[in-house]
Amino acid sequence: MRAFLAGALPDSLTASLSQRLEPVRVATPQARWVPAKSLHLTLVFLGEIDAAAVPDLASAFAAVAHRHPPMALRIAGPGTFGPPRRPRVLVAELAGEIEALGALCADALQAAGERVAVETDRPFRPHVTLARARSAGGDPLLGRCKTALAGSLSGEFVLERLTFFRSETLAGGTAHTPLAAWLLGNQPHRHPA
Repeated sequence: MRAFLAGALPDSLTASLSQRLEPVRVATPQARWVPAKSLHLTLVFLGEIDAAAVPDLASAFAAVAHRHPPMALRIAGPGTFGPPRRPRVLVAELAGEIEALGALCADALQAAGERVAVETDRPFRPHVTLARARSAGGDPLLGRCKTALAGSLSGEFVLERLTFFRSETLAGGTAHTPLAAWLLGNQPHRHPA
């Protein structure tokens, strides 16, 4: 199964982002837009893992969550991945306690790497994925979306919870099913909603 560890965004922020994205979403229907309920901050992408590894990974991620306190983050504006003229991904870039977020990611990546094979050479660039090009060659309209959204994407939040997700590609898009969730720091344990 495919799995990843993510930071949960508050519902108020995902609703605000969705509202601000609506004009460019309508103008760019060929892109694959992430539904508001699926917006998240990916911390560790595990790719394909054996389902038998889930309990051990969950235990390791619980320990990581316990070691790191909540952190204040904010949406810094739109960004893209890929060539500027034909980007492949439109994102909301993050700012705030990025050094603390980087330490959390490094800790989670090390914990995962001790249990399953995981790619460790990706540079850390904190973001929330908003849309993906349908073509592997990118989409110039995603670059125009970035320009159109400049100055309008914002929002502050406190990252308080980590969620371990299973990711499945279905006919209607990608479904993310929570496997486990933990509050950061010494907060009481809470199951995913």
